[in-house]
Amino acid sequence: MSRKRFVTSEISTDRKIAKLAEKNPVAAALWPWFITAFDDWGRMNADPIEVKLTIFPAFPYTSDEVEEFIKMYHEFEIAYFYEVDGKPYLAVNPDTWLKYQTYIRKDKLEKQKSKIPEPKNAPWVAKDNTVDDLATKNVAKQQSATINVLSPSPSPSPSPSPSPSEEREIYARARNNTSQEKSQEENFDAEIQKINNKAFEFGINGITPEFMEDAEMRLSEGTDVDLIIKALSIGATNAHGNAGAKCRYAIRILQGWAAEGIQTLEQWNEKYAPKSRDKPKVHDMTAAKLDKYERAKQEAFRKLEEMGVVFDDEEPSRNTS
Repeated sequence: MSRKRFVTSEISTDRKIAKLAEKNPVAAALWPWFITAFDDWGRMNADPIEVKLTIFPAFPYTSDEVEEFIKMYHEFEIAYFYEVDGKPYLAVNPDTWLKYQTYIRKDKLEKQKSKIPEPKNAPWVAKDNTVDDLATKNVAKQQSATINVLSPSPSPSPSPSPSPSEEREIYARARNNTSQEKSQEENFDAEIQKINNKAFEFGINGITPEFMEDAEMRLSEGTDVDLIIKALSIGATNAHGNAGAKCRYAIRILQGWAAEGIQTLEQWNEKYAPKSRDKPKVHDMTAAKLDKYERAKQEAFRKLEEMGVVFDDEEPSRNTS
């Protein structure tokens, strides 16, 4: 199962889910659990026994009931059921999937390939599509463009093969690039997770896909993740309404800061953080109060003495100067 998947509140008003709920409320209620099993390409293994063991180990539903749920998702066009080499799979429209799972990197989908085969006859697959996988097609285009740039015309003679040292250098560069890309992707996922965790701390019940898409864009442009969190905290405090209203408020704040060229929390602090004024030291204030009290006390004793009031205790010392 995936580490995280976003479920929007729009699921409550989805017409297909509503029609499914009229016929089988349990199948409709369990759809969010199915969402957690889809990979980044919106595909999943649909073997009922495996689904039962991986998604619903603590639920009392049998594999036969799970199979019925899967058939109903296909019937109500919520997901597409298909088989490849006799193995059952389930897929959702990639456009719909990526509309809500906005944290999934587009370059990852292009550079990598799903372990689950793409459906051939899904409603969203073009009839004249001769390439098996969308990511494969994009990679093929990139490779073709690279070949055209590097080799604009046929070479009259074969190029010499690289030497062993050159091969090792090429391999090392490729390995470093792969490592850097993986590291960048992990850092990006960590930043997105940090924003999501902070949202719950601020009392926002989940970040909207709109805000996640905006945050993804700003992170790629160099905006500090702490600045995005700052905007989210302001939205949570000042905006009224649900999570959507608070996230939209935060987006407008980020847009304003971007117009001012603010991309880091340090830049924000320099411009907007309140400047602390010089205050008198605590011990100086205490000494002044004590001196004032002592002078008032001495004046009181002086007046009482003039009035002939006699004290049984030792008379306090007075300043005669």
